[in-house]
Amino acid sequence: MNIISTPLALLHSALAADPTLAARIHTVAHAQSHSPRFWIVEDLWQWLHSHGIGPGWSSAIAFLAVCAGLALAVWLVDFIISHFIISFIERRVRRHKNPIGAILYNRKFFDRTLYLIPLGVLLLGLETFFRGFAPALNTAARIVTESAMIFTLLLVFFSMLDALNDAYQRSPEAQKRSIKGYIQIGKIILAFFAAILIAADILQKNPASLLVGLGAVAAVLSLVFRDTLLGFVASIQLSAQDMVRPGDWIEMPGKKADGMVLDINLNSVKVQNWDNTVTMIPIYSMVSESFINWRCMETSGGRRFICRFQLDANTVRPAGDELLARIGSDPLTASESKAAAELARSSSPQGPTNLALFRAHIEVWLFRNPQLNHQMLTFARYLSDMTDKGIGFEVYAFTNNTEDEYVYDAVKRSVVEYVIACVPVFGLRLYQSPSGAEIAEALRGRQGTADGR
Repeated sequence: MNIISTPLALLHSALAADPTLAARIHTVAHAQSHSPRFWIVEDLWQWLHSHGIGPGWSSAIAFLAVCAGLALAVWLVDFIISHFIISFIERRVRRHKNPIGAILYNRKFFDRTLYLIPLGVLLLGLETFFRGFAPALNTAARIVTESAMIFTLLLVFFSMLDALNDAYQRSPEAQKRSIKGYIQIGKIILAFFAAILIAADILQKNPASLLVGLGAVAAVLSLVFRDTLLGFVASIQLSAQDMVRPGDWIEMPGKKADGMVLDINLNSVKVQNWDNTVTMIPIYSMVSESFINWRCMETSGGRRFICRFQLDANTVRPAGDELLARIGSDPLTASESKAAAELARSSSPQGPTNLALFRAHIEVWLFRNPQLNHQMLTFARYLSDMTDKGIGFEVYAFTNNTEDEYVYDAVKRSVVEYVIACVPVFGLRLYQSPSGAEIAEALRGRQGTADGR
């Protein structure tokens, strides 16, 4: 008891003899508990404290001064990058006309990569200038900066993937299949890992533990991203089976789509219809539902058309010299009359009819038509079954043009018009059901005849 009481008595007597000793002891104790800061920050804090500002306010003012200094440094680095380095890169890309460099520049790859430098300066400044402040402030500032760096790195990888897609679009392979769906899948995967890293940084946990915990919410994620997952599987099927490509003309009546495929992405297929309207088709519908793709027709070099006519059977008769003379003198049929007559005789040894001459003439005219593809199947024939509407006559041919819808229709119209115009020259008649006006006229004529009697 005497051992303890003796130092305490001495301390009380010393404090009574020197009243300023207590203040000096308090200052030394505060200095010992005060964490060491960067020397500039420490000098500022000491200067503020020496001018009568309390320790709390001195720390707050020093913290704000450090923040302002780091913001100024970041702004200065960003100004140098945006006004000098980026401008230099742009001039180099335009001068050398490097396609890869131009693609990366247009996708802001260089901008986003260089933005990592100010963030690195900021992170380095946090580790250096924020030392000695409250741990919560240091942790919050570091988390925000690291999250910004992760997000910027994510944008850099996005720029690389977009540049890869742009470079692929310039290659001939782009007309065969699209990789845009795979690019979007890559972006989703990168964004997922970036979100995990940011969440782990905010929660101060190991990213691996978060990945393990995500197994419990996999069912919920599968419901939220149902369309994305279906689109991913469908895009793989479309690409692997080469079902549709950008530039293909497709027809999908169930989705009111009839036009050219403009874009294929992870979720939808963009189709520009013939009337310039745009239809967005869910990409999984391209696998689960049927559609027509006209690509094979376009690459084959010919587009098929079929024209059918009904000929009156009562007008078929043997072809005499008078008919042959009329066919040879008519400007519409004179150029093909000899070839048609020979073809008709070869197919009808017992003597051709006007129907045989007509069929042979149309076939010769088809093979001489420069707008048709003669390398593909071309013929004029009778249909096997006769009906109450007469003899069926069919023209089967392919146009040379496979892309322009107007040209295709024009060729088809010219064939129909020529066939109809040639029918009377051969003494044939097209069959059509009588209209109400024709029936009424016939009845009036019969009534007039009866009245005359």
